Order: sequence, then structure tokens, then C-alpha cells
Amino acid sequence: WLKNCKRSKFLWDTQRICAMVGRNAGQSNSNKQTKNAGLKPLSHEEFPPWLHDCMDTTVKFLAANDMAAADKWLDEWAQKRKFLSSKAFFHALIHTCTKAGDPAAAGWCIRRMLRCGLRPNKVTFNSMINACAKAGNARLAHDWWEEMVGMGVVPNGITYNTMINACSQGHDLKKAEWWMDKMEQEGFLPCLVSFSIMIDACAKVGLAEKAEKWFQRMLDLGVEPDAVVYNALINACARAGKPDKAEYWMTQMRTNNYPADKRTYNSVINACARAGDAERAEAWFETMQADGCRVDHITFGSLIHASAKVANVARAEHWIEEMARRGFKQNLVCFNTALHACAQVGDSAKALQWFDVMTRAGIKPNAVTYNSMIHTMANAGDVPAATEWLRRMIANKLNPDRITYLTLVRILQTKGKVPRDRASKQVFTLIKQAYAQAGCPGSMSKWLEDCARAGTPMPHEDSEEEGAIHDPRRCGAPPAGMPASSHAAP
Repeated sequence: WLKNCKRSKFLWDTQRICAMVGRNAGQSNSNKQTKNAGLKPLSHEEFPPWLHDCMDTTVKFLAANDMAAADKWLDEWAQKRKFLSSKAFFHALIHTCTKAGDPAAAGWCIRRMLRCGLRPNKVTFNSMINACAKAGNARLAHDWWEEMVGMGVVPNGITYNTMINACSQGHDLKKAEWWMDKMEQEGFLPCLVSFSIMIDACAKVGLAEKAEKWFQRMLDLGVEPDAVVYNALINACARAGKPDKAEYWMTQMRTNNYPADKRTYNSVINACARAGDAERAEAWFETMQADGCRVDHITFGSLIHASAKVANVARAEHWIEEMARRGFKQNLVCFNTALHACAQVGDSAKALQWFDVMTRAGIKPNAVTYNSMIHTMANAGDVPAATEWLRRMIANKLNPDRITYLTLVRILQTKGKVPRDRASKQVFTLIKQAYAQAGCPGSMSKWLEDCARAGTPMPHEDSEEEGAIHDPRRCGAPPAGMPASSHAAP
């Protein structure tokens, strides 16, 4: 009788779901419950192969955004296996989509649940909102919150934490604080996870003082911090470029019997790098190794950044070479940082050398790379070389940005002794010619839209007045994101 009861079926289903999504802890807990119920726990080999095949194929269709194929596939299987129309199966699918940060696929799973006559619950919506959070889409997370409440499902503490996390991932600290306040107003006390997310949200926008206030509020409510909270606080100090504060909180962390780990040391080194204290960063690197903590590519990235910040090209080169010597793959960020160091001192020879090493390593340059090359040539006083790198940038389908424009204007002003208005007009003409030579004059409009969005006024080369400012709204083109019928000159 026990083997045929719903509890037996639920426990067996739970084991299968835990195995499919790789949740060993959940499977272990399910096994304990199964033993307590007098049942034999299932081993991984006993899970039906058809279940894995069905799940894998469905996930592949969803990853390819082929919802119609996923529907057809599950329709065929649902006729053979009733389990594929169960809430447990859909929760497994939603969980998989959440891990991938794919809210569109997770939303499709909920819609199919409804078509199968299954009512979503708190677990369903919490996973859905978490998928939005992982994608950094706070607006979509709020839409699903509204749908959750509209269906009569009451949010819980996990729901609020997930909404706070969605705002944090979207770098919207103000909205995250609003959800934190709402959580308390609804009678849910913030927990360790809540404060950890809030402090991390402060770190993302580099507000160390605000992070410390949330830390103090956590202590006032009697919530004990853990290593994750301390690391988030140290990271907030690092993002703000405050090594003294980062070191202080690292000391507090150790005082409270939480050992410093790789993330802790990386944050302190990053704080030194942002403050332009290369010697201090290298001293912490030595301490990190002496403490037996393993370094990684983030560690070396911060050391390269520290050297670039003080325009020490030789030291930046040393850390790139040391990184490769220790078996870490050099990436685009490392090379861009080294090129930035070259740009600071106008070392065009070294910049060309590192650009060549980067391309031979199969790493594709981005807009930051070309801006650094233009900046290097500008500081070296080589105007023709700077304009040539602009042409190469556009020829490689990369749009110039505000930094590109201002760098070229500055080089004409300082090296060519050209007044700013005339320099702006010449750069505008230069960029237009580069787009024409690359065979993509149409991309010029996107560049203008990007400049307008960034608040950078552009001079129009055909204007009657010397150095007149180009405003897309005066040329019949609406600003980005505004309908054509609604734009007007201010």
C-alpha cells in the first residue's frame, strides 16, 4: 500500500528531478525520506534513460529558442508518459532554464504548465523570477511578480530576496532598497541572504559607505555575518578604490574566525589597483601566496591593472608573462589593460608589439583595444597613425564611441594647434570618410545615435557655421528609442 501511495510517488519523482538538475543535496535529503518511509532509494543508474533523453532534447530546443519544436516533442512524449505532465517535471525544466539565465524559456515552461491544467505555485514563480534576475532583467522580474500576485499566489521571503537580487543584477540600488523596505513592511524579516544581496548591490555601483550602512543594519537586527557578506563588503571597498577600508574589513573578517580566501585577496588587490598603488597590490600578492591561497586570472588581471594605472609598461608586461608562465590563458582584458599602460606614456612601439601578440594569439580586438591604440598614437604625437587606427577600427565593423571622438579632438587641439570647434568638425569629417571607405556609410547614423544617447554633441561637416553642432533631431532623425512622430527640437 505504501509503495502505491502519493508520498511514495512524490519521493521517487523528487529523486529523479534532483538527479536531472544535478542537485545532490536535494537527492540525498530525498533518499533519507525514502528510507524513513521504508522504501529503497534509487541509484543514478536506475533512473529511466528515456527521462534523461526527453529532458536533454527539450532543453536543446529551448536553448535554440525553438518553442514550437519543444511543444511538439513534449506532446509526443506526454502521450506515452504521464510524468511529463506533472508539476515536478516542469519545475525541473524551469530550474534548468534558470541556471542558464534564460527567462524566455522558463516563461514558456510556465505557459505549458497552464495548458496542461497545472497551477503554478511559489516554487514555480520564485524560479521564474530568479531566471529574470540571472539575466539582469528587473523589469521582467516585476512583471512575473505581478502575475504571481494576480494568480493569488502569496510571495514569501525567498520571492522578496529574488526581487532584490534582480534589481542588484541590473545595478539598480535604489529599487533594491525599495524591495528591501517592502519586504519588512509585509512582515518578512531580512535574513543573511537579504543583506548579502544588498551589500553586493552596493558593491556593483561602488558605494562602500552605503554597503557599510547595510552591514551595520544587519548587525542591529541580530543577523550574524558570514564569509560571503564580508567578501561582498570588501569588494564594495575595492570597487570604490579604498584599499584602507578593504584591509580593515579583511582584518575584521579574520577576527571573527573567517579565513581569507581567493576572493578576499583578489578584492584587496583590486582595491590597491584602483587606487593606483601598484607596490601595495604586489605586496598583497606575495601575502596571498604565503597564506597558501591559489591565485587565478583575476589576480593577474588586477596586478596588470595596477601597473597600467601608474603607466608602468615594463611591470604590466612582467605580469602578463608571469600569467602565461603559470598556465593561465591570456585574455582580451589583460591585453587591453597593457595597451592602456602604453597609451598613458605614448609608447607606440610597445603598443604595436602587444597588439601583434594579441592578434597572433587569436584574440579579437574590440572597441576598447582600438581606442587604446588611438590614444597611444595621440600621446606619441603621431596624428596620421591615430587616424589610421580609426579607419582600421571602422573597417573591422566597430563603431567609434565618445572616447574615440574626444581623443581625436584632443590630439588635433594639442598637437595640431587647431581650435576646438574646427577640431570637432575635422574629426566628424574624418569619421564620415572612414565609414565611406569601409563601405558602410549607413552605420554612421548608429554612431550618431550612440553619441546623442551619451550626450556628446557632434559638429556637422556641411553646416553653414564653422564648427556648428550636429543634432540628429534637427536633421529629421529621432533620438534612439523615440518614435519618429514624437521628436522635436528642444
